[in-house]
Amino acid sequence: MENKIHTVTTQYRENYGAHNWDETGECPQYWKNKGGETYVLYPSVDVVAFEKAISHKNDYSEVFVIFTDCHSDIDSIPAEDEWHSNIHVTMENDLFHCSVDDNNSGQMRDEIVSKYKRWLLHPDSNISDHRVYYTMNDGNVVTGEKLAEWLEKNEAVAS
Repeated sequence: MENKIHTVTTQYRENYGAHNWDETGECPQYWKNKGGETYVLYPSVDVVAFEKAISHKNDYSEVFVIFTDCHSDIDSIPAEDEWHSNIHVTMENDLFHCSVDDNNSGQMRDEIVSKYKRWLLHPDSNISDHRVYYTMNDGNVVTGEKLAEWLEKNEAVAS
């Protein structure tokens, strides 16, 4: 196995023509680019299998790979944008283990310091075991299911 790190950049597109489609006849086509992701694939990851798993297309949306690059080490990977964090991918038991540590660039409530997400991507493009963890300004780590409860409780304390 090659001991290189790869970056895979994707494009996400949405078919605006499908928004009001009644699913009879041909789907209207009005595709708009909506952004994409940059994935950092560590040496354990099968790059070709990942590219296949991350890509999808239906009448409503699609994701496809626009660029894959090879890097000799983690320091040669291009810097992340301040508003968009890279998704890190390792592979174990034929599943892609994906995670992203989002910095808070002013897009989250003041009580939230950071957000960490992880999920499993299967070779057939399905996603499972999606988890979200928030680090709060008091140092607590709160799961996505408990965030509303934490905010409500701490709002009452602040009042």
